[in-house]
Parts: sequence; structure tokens; C-alpha cells
Amino acid sequence: MPEFNAAHVINEARERNEQLAEGEKLVPILAAVIAVFAALATLFANHSSITGLATKNEAILVQSKAVDQWNYYQAKQIKLEVNNALILSGAVTNKNGLSLMNAAVAKERKKAADASAEAQQLTKQADDEYESAERYMRSYEKFEVSATLFEVSIVLVSITALMRAKTLLWVAGGATIVGAAFFLQGWLLH
Repeated sequence: MPEFNAAHVINEARERNEQLAEGEKLVPILAAVIAVFAALATLFANHSSITGLATKNEAILVQSKAVDQWNYYQAKQIKLEVNNALILSGAVTNKNGLSLMNAAVAKERKKAADASAEAQQLTKQADDEYESAERYMRSYEKFEVSATLFEVSIVLVSITALMRAKTLLWVAGGATIVGAAFFLQGWLLH
């Protein structure tokens, strides 16, 4: 049976007391602060993801409206060309009928131009919505990387507390700084 060494036990207790007094309180505080950063990064990641998906859905809806408008434009163009063909073919010989056909051509030309302008506007809006959705998704990815790095930092800080190995604290600090950089990138894309 090993001998009990009271002096050794007292020295270990004194060392632990000095470690607590010197800064062992810093480790749990760091872990808590990094945990708050991880929670914020996760919150913003979720928000960016949801907003990105909703914006992408809106882009799809607007693109569908643009396609409908382009189809309407094509129908007007076909009607315009058919009426023009009838006029040019000489099939309409009556002056009153020719006058009505020319009025119909002018009317269809105006409707086709309006449909084209609206289709172009909707296409641009859909492109803008899609670009915005992509920006939100890139922001989501940055926030996710940030949250992961913060979580790794928390684990490293916790291991530091258990093992009293200051080297891991430096690694945790580096991971936290890189996580903060990704968080800032996500925020700027947001």
C-alpha cells in the first residue's frame, strides 16, 4: 500500500487554488462567450436559409409569369403575322375590310409591344430575385462554417479546462477568429 504524503497533497491543493485564482475562470467564460457566437451564427444561418428558399420560390413564380407573358407575346405576334399575310395576299379586297384589317394589325402590334415590355420586366425581376436568393444561400453557407468553427472552439476550450493544456486554448482562439471572419462574411452577404 502506498504511503500517504500529506505535504504532496497540500501542494497539489495549493497549486489548484492558485490556478483558479490565476485564470482558470477565464476558460469557462471563453466557452460561454464562444457558445453565444455559435448560437448567433446558427440563428443567422437558419434565417438566411429560410429567406433564401423563400426568395428562390418567388423567383420561380415570377419566372413562370414571365414565361406566360412571353407566350402571350408570341400569340400576338402570330396573330399580327396572319393579319399581315391576309392584307399582303390581297385576300381582303373590300376597302372597309382592308381598313378594319389594318386597324387590327395596329392593335395587335401595340398589344405585342406591351406584352414584350412586360415579359422583359418580369424576366429581369425573376433574375434579380434569383440573384438575391443565391446571395442568401452564400450567406447561409458562411454562417454554417462560422457556427461549426465556434463549436469546435468550444470543444477545444473544454478540453483545455480538463487537461490544463494551454496549447489547445491557442488553437481554439485561432478557430474562433476564423469563425468570426466567416460570420462577418455571412453578415456582409446578408
